Amino acid sequence: MNLQRLENPQQLSPLAPLEAPKLDSLATVLSRAFHSEPNLVYMVPDENTRRIVSPSIFLSAIRAGQLFGEIHTMENADGVAVWIRPEYDLPFRRMVRMGLMAFPFNQEREFTTRYMKLGASVEEVRKRLAPSPHWYLMFLGVETLRPETVIGEALIEPVLSRADSTGSPCYLETFSEKTLAFYKDYGFRITGAGRIPDGGPNFWAMARAVESTESTLPPR
Repeated sequence: MNLQRLENPQQLSPLAPLEAPKLDSLATVLSRAFHSEPNLVYMVPDENTRRIVSPSIFLSAIRAGQLFGEIHTMENADGVAVWIRPEYDLPFRRMVRMGLMAFPFNQEREFTTRYMKLGASVEEVRKRLAPSPHWYLMFLGVETLRPETVIGEALIEPVLSRADSTGSPCYLETFSEKTLAFYKDYGFRITGAGRIPDGGPNFWAMARAVESTESTLPPR
C-alpha cells in the first residue's frame, strides 16, 4: 500500500461495475502507487521493466478481485482497494499466469521464481494466522495526495462494516512499515511477520477481529 496526505478531502463515488478502460486505469494507479514498494521491487528489480510490466501484474489482481471479491475506488479513480471475499481463497498462481503475458521472454523465468517465493511465503503465513474464512485486503493503493480519513472511508470502512455485520474477520499483509499505524487505526493488529527467502523483503501480517456493529472507529 502507498499512502500520501492532502488537506482537502473530496466526495467519494459509489461502487459501480467496472469496464475494461476503467480496469486499465485502476491497474495503472496501483502500478504507480507500488512502483517503489519492496515487494514489487523484489519481483521486478529493473526499474524500466517494472514500469512497463507492473500494470499487467495489477490488472491480474483487479481481475481476481472481480471474480473472487470486490473492488472499491475513490472519486477520479485515483485510489483503489482489492478485497477478496471470505468464501474464496486467493488463487495467486492464476495471477502469475496472467501477469506473465507482459514479460519479455528472457525475464519471465526470473519473475516467476521470485513471485512464487513471495506468494508462497505470504500464503503460508496467512493460512497459519487466519485459517478461518476472512475478508482479505490484497492491495490498497492511492496515486495522488489524499488525507488518510478519506482513504479509509472509501476503501476500508465499507468492507469493515459488512465484515462486522456478518461476523467475519479481516486480514492483510503489508511490506511497508510506515503503513502499520494507518491500519491500526482501523482495528488491525500485527499478528505475525516474515521475510521472503533469498534476500527478499520483510512483511507484516495484520488481522482485525469482528467488532460489535455498535462500535466506532477510534478518533483521529
